[in-house]
Amino acid sequence: MTTKYSPSDLQELLGIDASTLRKYASLLEGHGYPVQRNNRGHRTYFEKDVITLRKLIEFCNQEGMTMDRSAEAVMTWVSEEYKLVTLSEEVPLQTSNDGDLEQNTDTNELLDRIEHLEQINVELIKLLKEKAVREAKQEEKINLIFKYVERMEQLEKERSKMFNEETRKQIAAAEQRKWWQWWR
Repeated sequence: MTTKYSPSDLQELLGIDASTLRKYASLLEGHGYPVQRNNRGHRTYFEKDVITLRKLIEFCNQEGMTMDRSAEAVMTWVSEEYKLVTLSEEVPLQTSNDGDLEQNTDTNELLDRIEHLEQINVELIKLLKEKAVREAKQEEKINLIFKYVERMEQLEKERSKMFNEETRKQIAAAEQRKWWQWWR
């Protein structure tokens, strides 16, 4: 029998508060993760949800991972887990005189697949971190460009103001000259 967890049970289990749990659950639901609800619309959690939420927290705590990217990584991880479960359910163990040998071979194949998926996940996380670093550098450069443009605009306004003031002074001085002082 599968264990059901109430939101308060899950908060205590994961060490998070109610608003954080709601935020995580909504984020996962937004990315297509099915969260069970009772007839009153309240969320009910199972062991697979606990594992998924722990994985989300793990991804969120990694440097350079946003909440959205973490949810996408979790959804990729969940889909790979479901593929493994489906694969293991679809591959029946054949019985023969060497049943243990065949079962051991299937187990080894599954372990190899799991190891391969873990390598893919590590590479994906590495690529996501590198992408986050590149995006942060690009954002920093863009901010520097914006600051430079703002400073240039400010200097241009100051120059324009100074030019207008000088022009106004010259016009005022020219109007004050007498007609016989035109050569000055």
